[in-house]
Amino acid sequence: MPSLVLPRGGPKIVITDGFLVAAASMALLNRLELDSTYAAHIMPGMILISLTTAFQGATSGLHHEDSGVASALINTGQQVGGSISTALLTTIASSAATDYLTSHKASALAAAQAGVEGYTATLAWGSGFFVVGALIAALLIANRALEPSEGEPVMAH
Repeated sequence: MPSLVLPRGGPKIVITDGFLVAAASMALLNRLELDSTYAAHIMPGMILISLTTAFQGATSGLHHEDSGVASALINTGQQVGGSISTALLTTIASSAATDYLTSHKASALAAAQAGVEGYTATLAWGSGFFVVGALIAALLIANRALEPSEGEPVMAH
């Protein structure tokens, strides 16, 4: 789908929508409870998050000789962002679980619920980060169709 929208609408639409789809998937996953099932509570969010894309929008419109550098920059950005977000979201999860455990009587059920509280807090924050990303993309990315990269087929508009 993004490969159909990108040449006509430009990266703004694809990237903004990608962030919003990711936010929606995190919101779906945020419904987790102790008795949640995979098919009803996890799989829908996982399917939705698999639909997001970034590479095509970031490398379209570049000269062929620049596409390798752009791909490397995207990979580096994703790894740095992944490292920072893992540290941040792990801190959020730990804080939420600790807050839950300190306010409830210690038991196996409380420990399990604390884990769920950690996950749902992390997913809520993650969803919020994706919404902020969508707003930034919508405001900062130019709303124009991209020129085809060298060697790409030219599509009629």
